[in-house]
This record gives sequence, C-alpha cells and structure tokens, in this order.
Amino acid sequence: MSELIAKNPQFEAVVRDSFSRQPFMGLIGARMSDLKPGFCELTLERDVKLTQQHGFFHGGLVGSLVDSAAGYAAFSLYPENSTVLTVDMKVNFLNPSDGDVLIARAHVIRPGGKLYHLKGEAFSVKDGEEKLCLTGVFTMMCLLGKSDAVNLGQKTGASS
Repeated sequence: MSELIAKNPQFEAVVRDSFSRQPFMGLIGARMSDLKPGFCELTLERDVKLTQQHGFFHGGLVGSLVDSAAGYAAFSLYPENSTVLTVDMKVNFLNPSDGDVLIARAHVIRPGGKLYHLKGEAFSVKDGEEKLCLTGVFTMMCLLGKSDAVNLGQKTGASS
C-alpha cells in the first residue's frame, strides 16, 4: 500500500488537541504514544479500576481504546474543518488482556471521501512481551464542515 498523505498540514496538532479534549481517554489515563498519517497508537498503564473480575483489562475498555486509536488514525487524514465519528466496528477477542500496559494500534486500510476503513489491534504487554488480545475492523465517517472543537455542553463534574 502506498504511503498515506494527510490532507491537513496541521494534522498532528489537530489530532492531539482533539485527543486532549476527550474526557473518557483522560479518565482512564490513556496517552497518544505515536501518530503518523493514517496511523495512531494509544497506550494505557494498568490500573486495578480498569480491570474485570479476573484482573484483566476490561473488554469494553480494550474495545474503546482501539476504537479511539482507529478514529484518530482516520482523523489524521481528514481535511481542515472536519471531525470524525465511528460508523461501525467489529472486534474479536483473541487473548485476555493480562498485562501491565495495554497498547492499541490502528491504521487506515482504505481511505475514502466520507468513509474510511481501518484495522485495529490491541496488545497486552507483560514482562516486556506483547501479546495480541484483540483484532478488529472499523469504519469511520469524515464529517466535513463540522469543527472537531464543538462544545457539546457536556458536564465533566459529578452530577447533583
């Protein structure tokens, strides 16, 4: 596959700004560890509050992390004055996410005008070794003419 080219020369600043404004990613402690046109990697340190009853990273969390990586991989190719939304995701869990670090990687496999198709994977890192725990395919929608910085009026504090 040929090298993917970002349509927005400021893609890195735009994508990282969007990621920094995502409350859920902040809540779980995720960080963006790599970003290139059409590729995103997110990393998450283990916290017992993010695990399920067997001590593995919770499956919903694993899927969410890869979904965000896929969204930002697609968003890295979008033109200015646009934003991204997930249209579809299909994931398969292959192994428990039993590790100290969770890594989500996603890359665009087919860019489009409005719809972008991606492959995403999650790896659990234990004793320095990566183990594939999830693989999936994702479809992201490019919403042209809609700013990613729209204030949705969400409350970030506790409700009364």
